[in-house]
Amino acid sequence: MSAPFGEQPRLMARGESAQLFDLGNGQVLKLFRDSVSDEMIAREVDASCHAYACGVPAAAAVGRRAWDGRRGIVYPRLDGGTLMAWIRRNPMRAGWALDRMAAIQAAMHRESGGALRPLKQVLATDIAYGPASIALQRTAIAYLETLPDGDALTHGDFHLGNVMMTPQGMKVIDWSKAAAGHPAADAVRSEMLMRFGIGPSDWVTNLWRDWAAGRLRKSYLAAGTLTPRDMDLWRPVVALAWLRARNAGRTPAFHRYLDDALRSSGIGRLHQE
Repeated sequence: MSAPFGEQPRLMARGESAQLFDLGNGQVLKLFRDSVSDEMIAREVDASCHAYACGVPAAAAVGRRAWDGRRGIVYPRLDGGTLMAWIRRNPMRAGWALDRMAAIQAAMHRESGGALRPLKQVLATDIAYGPASIALQRTAIAYLETLPDGDALTHGDFHLGNVMMTPQGMKVIDWSKAAAGHPAADAVRSEMLMRFGIGPSDWVTNLWRDWAAGRLRKSYLAAGTLTPRDMDLWRPVVALAWLRARNAGRTPAFHRYLDDALRSSGIGRLHQE
């Protein structure tokens, strides 16, 4: 039975930008925090429905709903947990899970991004509002403009916490950062999230993170048409853009990763000697 109108539904999970509540009848309500823009919420609705229509294993938004003055999205309920939690319970099957995750991303990238915002525009904006010097920003944006636009469906936040392991298989969630663009940029973003995203950073975990990022990258390249060079070309601008939103976990390692990519592309360095 659905929760009566006005009655507090049961809290299922919480994150940085939203809380998830059980509405009953196989539906959940994702209620956003005040800091999340209306534009981002609308994009999540549109992108989840577009991805589902393209055949991507995703839960399509049922619709928008407000509760107690807060903005939200109603989704079908997905039973199970995140792929991250599943791997912790099944560590010997991590390789299989990463291979399957890579196959889903490669298939996603074969679909058109449709009317979603251009990914190059997103990257240029993030670089321009990030912490790099004005000179480095201008050089990086000029470099970005030389890269191919692409029209692929890109997720923008494709990591172990945004893939659910359900009885029906893996399902991709949280489409708020989706865009239309070059698939290599999205693959690089996933590589970065795997290695440097928020989470434990002890040396054992870091070894696993680096292995997992390498396994995901290898499987993704094997499943699609991109080359390592394609990812190399996009790495400096995707990494530089990431600095706008947050500091990466494993910050010294990420800064080395970023500076190596900037130097290799001829853009320069974030951290001068």
